[in-house]
Amino acid sequence: MSQTKTQLQQLCEFLLASLQPVINSNNIDAWQERGTLILNGDDLGCNGYEVAKWKYNAVIAFEQFPHRRINSYNLLAMVSAFLIDSEWPRDDYGLDDPEIDIDVVSRDNATILIELQLMDDIELIPDDNGPVQFNGGRYRVSLVPINIAESVDTVVSLSDDE
Repeated sequence: MSQTKTQLQQLCEFLLASLQPVINSNNIDAWQERGTLILNGDDLGCNGYEVAKWKYNAVIAFEQFPHRRINSYNLLAMVSAFLIDSEWPRDDYGLDDPEIDIDVVSRDNATILIELQLMDDIELIPDDNGPVQFNGGRYRVSLVPINIAESVDTVVSLSDDE
């Protein structure tokens, strides 16, 4: 599985799907700024590594948000629900809570800016043709596969020595 979508892209897709058909992709813009690369090099097994976390400030801008047709609190609830469901340990990484700026520009429309901190894992898997040289090998950016046990064998021993 390729690591192709950032938390910001996932959040924007979630908001667009939740607000359609009233909001379309032409009314939303998003970007990253002031990022910090947190290095770690953790071995995740399966020959994969987490080389860093990318902590950044994200901005989502809604143009012509129909604040009379969509209760702005619904948008706030959607952002909150996404962040809670993402299960990122926001407190562990000192991620600030979102800041929202709502500017009513007409009777029917508002410009809404959502600023928040997000974090993405940057993981590597082996690839002979990969662009990243690391730890004496070649790698590509991708999520490291997770092996899940299909069964567990247990042995229970009861002792009468108590």
